[in-house]
Amino acid sequence: MAHMAGTTADRGGAADGDLTARARIRYAALALYAEHGEDRVSMRRVAAEVGVTIGLIQHHFGTKDGLRRAVDDLVVERVVGALSTVEHTGTPAEVVEARNVAVREMLRQNPQLVSYLNRALLEPDGRGAPLLEAIVDLTTREIEGLRRGGLASTRASDKVQVVRTLVDQVGEVFLRPVVEAIWAHIGGDPGECPSIRITVEGH
Repeated sequence: MAHMAGTTADRGGAADGDLTARARIRYAALALYAEHGEDRVSMRRVAAEVGVTIGLIQHHFGTKDGLRRAVDDLVVERVVGALSTVEHTGTPAEVVEARNVAVREMLRQNPQLVSYLNRALLEPDGRGAPLLEAIVDLTTREIEGLRRGGLASTRASDKVQVVRTLVDQVGEVFLRPVVEAIWAHIGGDPGECPSIRITVEGH
């Protein structure tokens, strides 16, 4: 059986006793979906993981789709939380990079979020579309605000900037396990694994 959320970092820094039943259900669902995929995890299994009744899950989330949407919301909340830690001081390039670093670091500290994002966004069943749209919409609003405030470059179009920002924030985190697996397979020294740089071209 998977543990509810693995680490305190995965639970946003909160200990189990500090979480409401609703929060514990969301984190348990995230952990199980990340490990097994949403389609292989029933509401009964989530209930057993948390130690509550299915009725309580239905009370808070309605249906399994409602629970999945709540997990999606949790992911977006964590991204918003990471961005909120960044002060808007320095040059536009410094502000943007600090925000990207904050999101990347949050993801590194929360491997279950990364696993869930990988499953939700990269599997071809289309279930991850609402989460992708929510993250894109959030990034679009953030970019628009930064551009209006003179805290982001306007040399590229806002659409290109949205794509570039998301790739900068999540691309390396997604690809790092693949690169490390390739490196290990060919006998590379773990301490010398190549870094990753992804470039988005556009104007």
